[in-house]
Amino acid sequence: MRDVQMVLAAAEGRRIDNMPLALSLDGLRELLYDSEDVMDELDYYRLEQQITEGKGCSAPTGTNLEGSYVSSSTLSSVVKSVCSATSQITDWISRGRKRKREEEGPAHCNMLPFEIKDSISKRINVIVNLLCSNSNSVKGVLQLENLRTMATSSKSQNIARDHRMTTSVPIEYKVYGRDAERDEIIDLLIKGGSSDLNVLPLVGAIGGVGKTTLARFVYRDQRIIDHFDLQMWVCVSTDFNEARLTREILEHVCEDRQEYEKISNPDVLQNILLKNIMHKRFLLVLDDMWEEKDRIGWINFLAPLKGNQATGCMILATTRRKSVAKMIRTIADVEVNGLDGKEFWLFFRACAFGDASYEGSPSLQSIGKEIAKALKGCPLAARSVDALLNTDCSYQHWVTVRDKWKSLEVADDILPILKLSYDYLPVHLQRCFSYCSLFPEDYRFY
Repeated sequence: MRDVQMVLAAAEGRRIDNMPLALSLDGLRELLYDSEDVMDELDYYRLEQQITEGKGCSAPTGTNLEGSYVSSSTLSSVVKSVCSATSQITDWISRGRKRKREEEGPAHCNMLPFEIKDSISKRINVIVNLLCSNSNSVKGVLQLENLRTMATSSKSQNIARDHRMTTSVPIEYKVYGRDAERDEIIDLLIKGGSSDLNVLPLVGAIGGVGKTTLARFVYRDQRIIDHFDLQMWVCVSTDFNEARLTREILEHVCEDRQEYEKISNPDVLQNILLKNIMHKRFLLVLDDMWEEKDRIGWINFLAPLKGNQATGCMILATTRRKSVAKMIRTIADVEVNGLDGKEFWLFFRACAFGDASYEGSPSLQSIGKEIAKALKGCPLAARSVDALLNTDCSYQHWVTVRDKWKSLEVADDILPILKLSYDYLPVHLQRCFSYCSLFPEDYRFY
């Protein structure tokens, strides 16, 4: 198992274009899971024996199975027995499962019923033989240096979009370099809304360029708070579902959740929404829109929002797609680009050193400026790379991150940067990350 773990750890988190090799690695990983299952099963039987070997965990003879009466002396002995067994289990866990297996495994295995020993032995033999043969064949093909090269090639990346839920709650301590854009957008939202409802898209093709941050910056401005009667924020993502979006808007405007919580009919939900926003001027932020094909769905979604009989209502939508902006806009798009060099360096320095005015360590600042220049003003890229940099403020570590970053040759995509962060995770956290990816997109963890 340890031998296979070393092979898998070396290849973990890297894209492999050699399909037979990728399949072989997947097979090895499944075999490793099978071997862990067998060892866990052995642990279970050993613990079961440890508890039942005259250590008092069987029901005492005087116990009333109907539960009508248990003497205090009997109860005391049961409690002591359970505490003793629990203490031994805790002690076994604290000393490490693997060492305990080596010390006590064989003696306890001899006490297993023949059928169980036979079954587990056969499974272990099969798994060991497969692990040995498959591992040897994979080692012959797997060249770790080549894997590193393949992992850094942005051309071979084929990663899904990084969807996420967003909220109006600001997560930025300070917003750098967006004051002019904020004021322009606020001016459009306040003065440009003469009709019943207008839609202003914020468009930025690069993920992580700051569309959501800018929208939050606008949303929390006192001028916006004073001008609109209602403010609502909804993360759309890839699922443009009228009922879901309407229900999420109702969370902002309807105090009685029972009024809409169990309703699935979009028409009923829209009637409830219309009742709650009637005669109120509102700002609705639709963050991270992707869908441009369902124009009918978009028109249906707008129906109750247009019918509230208040002028100057506005929708501010963020999207990476020009096609989405074209479908929804009533006001010309605002294009969101990376921060300019001066502001971006302040932001980068604040993330990397914890202080935008930091002037120490000229050598690290020199490396930081090289990296910052390559990031093209993308704030999320800066956060991601800086998270790697500030784990170790040694010159050698910063040079390593710089060289790794340069080899990515990223054009206009945040994903290889996030992938770089993933590659730097310890293997056990990469596995945890993979586990979390089993949940549906935009799943809310409670």
